[in-house]
Amino acid sequence: MQETVAPKALDDIRVLDISTSVGGAWCSRFLADLGADVIAIEPRAGYPVRALAPLAEDGTSIPAMYTLANKRSLSLDVDSTRGRKLFVDLMRRSDVVVESTTPGTLEAWGIDYPRLESRRKGIILASITPHGQSGELAAAPGNDLTAFARSGWASINGLGGREPLNGSAFQASYNAGVAGAAGVLAALHHRMAHPGEGQHVDIAEVEVMASAFAPALLGSQYSGEVRPRKPRIDMTSGPVPVKDGHFALTISRAHFWRDAMNLLGLEDLAEDKRYETSWYRQQHRDEFVNRVQDKMAGWTKMDLFEELAIRRVVAGPVLTMQELSENEHLRERGFWTKPANAPDGATYPGAAFKLGKTPWSLDRRMPRPGEHTLEVLREIAGITEDHLLGLLESGVIGPEEHE
Repeated sequence: MQETVAPKALDDIRVLDISTSVGGAWCSRFLADLGADVIAIEPRAGYPVRALAPLAEDGTSIPAMYTLANKRSLSLDVDSTRGRKLFVDLMRRSDVVVESTTPGTLEAWGIDYPRLESRRKGIILASITPHGQSGELAAAPGNDLTAFARSGWASINGLGGREPLNGSAFQASYNAGVAGAAGVLAALHHRMAHPGEGQHVDIAEVEVMASAFAPALLGSQYSGEVRPRKPRIDMTSGPVPVKDGHFALTISRAHFWRDAMNLLGLEDLAEDKRYETSWYRQQHRDEFVNRVQDKMAGWTKMDLFEELAIRRVVAGPVLTMQELSENEHLRERGFWTKPANAPDGATYPGAAFKLGKTPWSLDRRMPRPGEHTLEVLREIAGITEDHLLGLLESGVIGPEEHE
């Protein structure tokens, strides 16, 4: 009996990705994971993400390996007039374009949203840039570091008296990519209800990060006070040392506090009625943090986690990357996966959500630069062999790379 392949949510959607950033790459990867046919249009020199560290032993960029998976690669010089004409031909047969150029660049190239929309009714353009498409900073360059700085995030991150801290591992870019994918999905839904109506989705990385810590921002507006960074990390504000690493304990609720203190042998703190309110615990934390942390230091992180979990106390061990990759719970849920076309290759993290009817899947490893150039142009643009040869000879398209 032939195995039935489950449909995917975006099976009928084609995406052209001409972005050059991690945010753009992650946006289109998100859509590809949902079933969209995503074509990464790479400049002749290759997608800039391919040069980002850290690198695998063979020199392959790990960020590229992750963000370019599930896509096809087309090597095309969009800077050239002939390359842009070819891009427009592909766009007419597509649903979404993802880009990250400096605002004004697409207009100079003649492929800004009004002109794209005039050639393909219903096209959706997602622009992911540091500061958005409008405003005095629209053309200013930026990256993850500047997004953390300009969004105010760094101002509340780190210890008081020390320098503000940046986030790690392209967090601003990945968040912007998710926001971009959400915007595209909303635009696709609108187009279903209103056929022929596309729209321009404008994502600013700084705004994405500023919205991500809205409680701190709103708190400072209502109180009129700037939220200070904590003078130190203790068990009320972050992970603290235990026998074999670090551990995070939540004491925001009365029963969390009571049950955790009883487990740690601090019955006097558990029974003291004054500590029943979160406000009192915060105001008087200097009275108990050293005692609690001394008790926690005598436990291993997994033993402490298991005992607190039995008592329904919210807590968790700080897992190393190795421990995370070996985590039994994630393995049982099928979180770790390998590309279907590279079963002997690297293991990837899976989806952040599970769909019961239209499951997520990782079908393709990262493509080699231009690996699908001829395939895409034959299949979508209907270009003849003679025309393809001319495009190759003129440098408008790049040669395919094969193993």
